[in-house]
Amino acid sequence: MRDYRFCVALRAPDGLLSAPVYEEVITAKDAADAVVLAKAVELNMSNLKANALYLVDANGHVAWSLRIADAPDVDP
Repeated sequence: MRDYRFCVALRAPDGLLSAPVYEEVITAKDAADAVVLAKAVELNMSNLKANALYLVDANGHVAWSLRIADAPDVDP
């Protein structure tokens, strides 16, 4: 099993990410399973004022990312 850091952040129009506003460790057998688990996490993106999700592996590489284009009430 491997640990992945699941992060939620604000992605600005220029593509830069803020510091994570939410983080959680996800333990999974591989990146594919970690993505499935990350997609199952229930978050209120509007309350977090965030529009981006990503997983980072133990080596610091981004294993998966998702930008939510229509997050309401989110100002960069």
